[in-house]
Amino acid sequence: MKTEVINIKDLTEAQAAVARAHSVLGKGGLVAFPTETVYGLAANADLPQAIELLREIKERPDEKPFTLHIGNRAVLDMYVPDLSLVNRQFLRKVWPGPLTAVFMLGVSQMERIKGTFSEQRRKALFHNNSIGIRLPDDQVSQMMLTTFPSPVVAPSANRAGQDPPVNAEDVLEQLDGKIDLVLNCGTTRYAQASTIVKLEGDSMQVLRRGVLDEEMLRRMRSVTILFVCTGNTCRSPMAEGLCRRKLAEKLSCLVDQLDGKMYKIVSAGVMAFSGSPATPEAVQACRELGVDITGHHSKILTLDLVNQADYIFVMDRPHYQAVLSLNPMAESRTALLGGDQSVSDPIGMQVDGYRKCVQIIKKYVDERVEKLFH
Repeated sequence: MKTEVINIKDLTEAQAAVARAHSVLGKGGLVAFPTETVYGLAANADLPQAIELLREIKERPDEKPFTLHIGNRAVLDMYVPDLSLVNRQFLRKVWPGPLTAVFMLGVSQMERIKGTFSEQRRKALFHNNSIGIRLPDDQVSQMMLTTFPSPVVAPSANRAGQDPPVNAEDVLEQLDGKIDLVLNCGTTRYAQASTIVKLEGDSMQVLRRGVLDEEMLRRMRSVTILFVCTGNTCRSPMAEGLCRRKLAEKLSCLVDQLDGKMYKIVSAGVMAFSGSPATPEAVQACRELGVDITGHHSKILTLDLVNQADYIFVMDRPHYQAVLSLNPMAESRTALLGGDQSVSDPIGMQVDGYRKCVQIIKKYVDERVEKLFH
């Protein structure tokens, strides 16, 4: 067999190359393709002969699976149903990117998989209730993966024991005449392998070091919820306290254990004076609901707080505009806590006014937390 090489320099060439790759994959052939890390070797997971050929080239036994490669996050739920909030947010931050995630699936998740996929597809993708998935940050690979009708699995495009290839020349040196097609996009961006992590529940274990270091990954693991009001002494600290309790209930843990569960709940004010306590009325209204905010100290809303937050809930439209004035790119993460309703400021009211306000905030916070978990 003569290995075909297609050089890709622009979008038109990429589209033609992807069409050719689809033809090869559809017939059970193997395609070497670029990612941002190393070149991969793609096979059609629905064709047993393609998987067998891939195992032969990689000298890989049946019990060692190949990694599923996907072109966008939208298809992830097909392969990993009921993904936790922590993992969803983590993958939103890191994908597309140089990370391979090995998901350990529970009994209920595997039952859903069995009802969705054929035996051949399950055998090709899953092993011991686990599946490895990668979403490359590369335009050509995403085009190929997104538009191909079957799942695509891919190890690195090298022989067992050899260095992973970072350009088409490296691929051909090892596999010329043994595979059908090479999509040549030059040297890969990082020229090193992806990091591999195991995700089991909300825990993460680094299985192989790569482009992303462990400290960077652990920072991206946390889910940060930010509440914003004006002075950060009434509405937003009440929302923060109520959110902590609601999350603890959802996660079956103590409020003090939320950080260990990778959840960070904070609040800030667009016109706050740093270090002020919550108002006595806010403290009392929360205490009557079993929520303690006596340790609160106000802080001013900053760009860093906005950038670190996964979800930003504001009390009214001016707060929304204040967030976007710091970072317009935060729009997709920012919303009024009450949907299309503002939460009026109780500052200056008697405690009864705060009681009414905290009940409104509690209703909205409960709704938001429930929505996050579905």
